[in-house]
Amino acid sequence: MINLLPPAQKRQIRTARYNVVLLRYNIILVAAAIFIALGVLGVYFVMIGTQASARETEQENQAKVADYQKVEEEANEFKANLATAKSILSGNINYSDSIIKIASTIPSGVVIDQLSLDASAFGSPTSLQANAKSYDRAIALKEAFQKSSLFSDVHFESISYAESGTEKYPVKVVLGLIMNKQEL
Repeated sequence: MINLLPPAQKRQIRTARYNVVLLRYNIILVAAAIFIALGVLGVYFVMIGTQASARETEQENQAKVADYQKVEEEANEFKANLATAKSILSGNINYSDSIIKIASTIPSGVVIDQLSLDASAFGSPTSLQANAKSYDRAIALKEAFQKSSLFSDVHFESISYAESGTEKYPVKVVLGLIMNKQEL
């Protein structure tokens, strides 16, 4: 086909086609920009809603924390009271158990006449007065106390025979010893 159009007109037709293509690209570009702007606005409003929800949740949690702080303070106070009770109870001695342990150590034929059980008696030298049926029973008492882990440094302070012959336990014994607190 022979093209009989003048070159200036050909240029205008070609330029018109380019303008149409550029116009289409511009329309597509503007439409894409509007679409992106709408997407950004949508995300913005969703974020604002999420932020408001997060603030509400934060306020609810702050209220719960305030409630829990009261419980935590009570728990800390209870814990302090338990620590105080533990320190008090660890220093206490169950005297009834101590007496039973001491009594189980005493051999037959011997009775305790005097024993002082108080906090100062444990871990320090103290005296125990007993009466025995014979010297052998008095020595058995000393040996039983020496073998026991309840006592340490067991020794005779005095041993004597009663003057009157009518007593059932005529031998008077005074033992020096140290009562071990951790064993009693």
